[in-house]
Amino acid sequence: MAELQAARGNLRDRMKLAASILAGQAKAEEEAPKRETVFENIKKQQYLKVYSFLEQVQLDPVPDNYKLAWEYLNGGNNALRGAVDRKLDTNGRLSSEMVAEILDECEGQMKVQDLNALVAESEALLAGGFKTLSKSGKESMAYAEALQTRLDWMRELDPAEQADMPIEAQFKALLKITTQMMQSTKKASESLDESTKKLSQMRSRLDEANEKAQRDQLTGLPNRWAFEQQFSAATIRAKERFEPLSVAFIDIDHFKQVNDTHGHEAGDRVLQLVAKTLDGFTRGNCHLARHGGEEFVIVLENTTTAEAKKQIDAVREDLAERSLVNKENGEPIGRITFSAGVAPFIPGEANRQVLRNADAALYEAKNTGRNQVLIFHGG
Repeated sequence: MAELQAARGNLRDRMKLAASILAGQAKAEEEAPKRETVFENIKKQQYLKVYSFLEQVQLDPVPDNYKLAWEYLNGGNNALRGAVDRKLDTNGRLSSEMVAEILDECEGQMKVQDLNALVAESEALLAGGFKTLSKSGKESMAYAEALQTRLDWMRELDPAEQADMPIEAQFKALLKITTQMMQSTKKASESLDESTKKLSQMRSRLDEANEKAQRDQLTGLPNRWAFEQQFSAATIRAKERFEPLSVAFIDIDHFKQVNDTHGHEAGDRVLQLVAKTLDGFTRGNCHLARHGGEEFVIVLENTTTAEAKKQIDAVREDLAERSLVNKENGEPIGRITFSAGVAPFIPGEANRQVLRNADAALYEAKNTGRNQVLIFHGG
């Protein structure tokens, strides 16, 4: 532990040194002839801000921490900024665990920004398709007008003039106009076919990106962003159908010990196991999601809190009967248990309040022995 702290101290010292060097360079270059571009100067200032932020919140300059700092200072992700601010208000600093939790929670929102670029590309393709259609339509009208003009001209010729123009020449003139139109129509058709193909590919990419944006990459479950949409839709159905609706928060007991003792890879496998076990017990009217860290959330439609407690207790008991082993080294991990809190949805009550009630029941379950499911009863 002492060596780790010393290593972190060295990292921070190097970070301070790098920041001071950059600051010194910036000051020296202010006095020297201006050689760098405005963009380079802005970029340097952004790096200085990131280094300063990492030092302020006591984070090492590693990729995930740098990513969070950059998004916090330069990105447009309001959810991430809010999550960071809440952690700082509560703890006064950030840890690597907090960073991982924040990045995981905000992953969906960050990916949504990428979807906007795909949507813009789709709109550009659509606009191009409409231009092609418009051009093709105008050319069709021009063809019809040219053909009609030629026919009218031929009708107006007197018999002597018609005799001077062989029928073959007349048909050749009409054929030339028709051939030009066919070539133009073929080009328009090929252009539309290409646009249609690109739009089909774009649709596949959008569907794939949307799916990824709503999935937790580790467990494959819907993420927090997707859950909020599912929960909102479920509350609307519950009110329309006059059916009960329950929400449950589930938190793995002593999960930090698993990470500290067996490493994060073993911890990830435990998360995947719990997710798979919970998913195996959910029915068609249940919506399971990873809420962040070692916490999961379930919406149970047309289910009372007593019924929800019974279902979740069955999962808890099934999981607790297993004795896990770290497959990397054969060391026993032991039993994995979880605590859960269940709360009812009450029409007229804000969705956020329902979640707070379930979280309060979870907190009570954690503080009164763990490995149990409790129902929120108010107060």
